[in-house]
Formats: sequence, C-alpha cells, structure tokens
Amino acid sequence: MGLFGKCQRPPEIRTETKIRFVCEQDGVAERELKALLAPELLSRNVERAYLAKIQYQDPRSHEVALCVRGVEDPGLVQTVAGHFAKLFGRAVHLDILFISESQEQELARVCRPFYRAV
Repeated sequence: MGLFGKCQRPPEIRTETKIRFVCEQDGVAERELKALLAPELLSRNVERAYLAKIQYQDPRSHEVALCVRGVEDPGLVQTVAGHFAKLFGRAVHLDILFISESQEQELARVCRPFYRAV
C-alpha cells in the first residue's frame, strides 16, 4: 500500500465473493497496531473496527484483515497502511475490509471489536 516508499505497492482493490471470518487476530504486536489505529478511527466515520483472521476462496489460506464498519474512506486506508508498514515492514500486507451489517453479524460471532465509536 504505497505511502512511504518505493518498496511499498499501491493499494489493491479486490472484490471477493466469499469471505469467511475465522477468529480474532491478537497478540503483542497486534495490540500495538490496535493502539496506533484507535485515534485514527476516532477521527473518522468509523462505528466499529475488528482485527480478524479471514479466508477467501482457499480454505487452506488465511489473511489478516482490518474489518471496518463505517463509510469507505481511502484516506483511512492510506493511514492504516502507513502505521502497519512502520510496525511490520513494507513487504507484509494487511487487508482492509469495509464490511456490511450482515458481514459484521457473522464476524461478531468469532471476533470482538477492538474499537467502538463513543
């Protein structure tokens, strides 16, 4: 997600027909990321945010995604990409999903939000 250097690739917009929410992604590094993101989310039109392990088409492959319930915001994507790259390096990626109400209901069964609008 291109923001801070030549090695970073630009954001890629994907349309996935099938997304399975597996579980919450949590650990020391993830909590640090969540703490960095919370002030950014507060200043945007975000209702809730989750950091989750997800699967797309291939059930053998997992991705980590920031799942956002709120208005799609390209500026937020860029900001998140910058924070993520600082913590995890530019070669690692984070998917960012703006989820629907029905997707959030499915996600909430396996993951709790780390951010809620006040």
